[in-house]
Amino acid sequence: MTDASIRPLLRAGPFRRLLVAQAISSLGDWVGTVAFIAAAYELTGSPTAVGGVLVLRLLPPIVAAPLGGVMADRFDRRAMMIWANLAMAALIAGVPFVELAGLYVIAFVSESFALLFLPARDATVPDLVSPTALPAANGLIMGSSYGAIPVAAALFSGLRLLSDKLPGWLPGQAFAAAHPLAIPFFFDALTFLVAAALVAGLPAGRGRTQGPLHIFEGVTEAFRYARRAPGVRGLAAGVGVAMFGGGVLFALGIAYVRDTLGGGDTEFGFLVAIWGLGMALGLGLVQLLVKRGEAYVFQIAVAMCGAILIAMAFLPFTWLALVVSLFFGMSFSVAIMLAVTLIQRVTSEEMRGRLLGGAHMLFRVALAAGAIGMGGGVSAFGTLRFRLFGIGFRFDRNQIGLLLGGGIILLGALAAGAVVRARPPEELTSRGGPRGPRRG
Repeated sequence: MTDASIRPLLRAGPFRRLLVAQAISSLGDWVGTVAFIAAAYELTGSPTAVGGVLVLRLLPPIVAAPLGGVMADRFDRRAMMIWANLAMAALIAGVPFVELAGLYVIAFVSESFALLFLPARDATVPDLVSPTALPAANGLIMGSSYGAIPVAAALFSGLRLLSDKLPGWLPGQAFAAAHPLAIPFFFDALTFLVAAALVAGLPAGRGRTQGPLHIFEGVTEAFRYARRAPGVRGLAAGVGVAMFGGGVLFALGIAYVRDTLGGGDTEFGFLVAIWGLGMALGLGLVQLLVKRGEAYVFQIAVAMCGAILIAMAFLPFTWLALVVSLFFGMSFSVAIMLAVTLIQRVTSEEMRGRLLGGAHMLFRVALAAGAIGMGGGVSAFGTLRFRLFGIGFRFDRNQIGLLLGGGIILLGALAAGAVVRARPPEELTSRGGPRGPRRG
């Protein structure tokens, strides 16, 4: 993104307020995520307990994201965001007072409220910025979330150290000493309160659906709309396989570095860091790329994710893995950000919240499927040897996994071509979901 595209957005008061609220709550949320992992390990000393917390943070999308989408189309979106932040603040503030079972419950419920917040947030963005500014606005929103990760990691360490350094005369010092993770959790809760106060200053954003709230009927209507809209189907295919590819790399990345490349934790750390840098560059460059058409760039970005995994499988060289991880991160972030932008564009206003809720569900479920499915599936493979154009190849199980994952993504990129050929929402029939009136 260029300075010229960012400055008007930052001058727009309501969007700037939402962006600041998102940045503050994301910082706290990442601090809280690290604190959840530390708390689970501290309570049990078991890596399995840590895995349980992470699993419980992946399960809510199956129910909470569609529910949040239906509610975002029915209720005041500003109120939804406020109450979700207040609920998360109350839940997170209670973590220092519970044992492992309570920690699991809070991890699950707080993530559920986060998935009520996200569809309302994403459905609000088009009401705060012009249509031409949507890619830049979504890039800033995503950047404020993922950009907080390194800052949050350092901040968690500082807050954890503060628990050990509080002077004895300070009120609450005994509690902090007995509960050394309390300060990070309280900081997380405070950020949600600040975010709620900022969101309260936004204009009201009432959903378009009238009448009583029928969750199952609302979700069914959204699926019917998506089935009848080729662009939405193409987006679902592209987003699903891109996230699946991210899951494959998460699951196989460290094994690929150690077993296939013969590297260690240092090389793996570089791989992850360069991937993160690529994501940041993708968010920055997307404003230039979309001049060729958002739908075309989305399809190419998805295809690039698959092609890079295949290249890593065929050419297992450390230097190449580090280079292409930069481009994987760029392609990955461009695909996800444009997916949100295109959903905002190609869906009718009255369906926007539900389709965005479904997208957030798909993001997490596909990521988990790639990580769990391919991570566990490759254990069944042995070594594969073959010749191609007179050249001998030897693939270990990690390379086979990357090759299969990349091939699946390329097939999904073909399906994502439906986005390019999609009809505008006005052409959809009322049965599939008529286009509602847009705000001026």
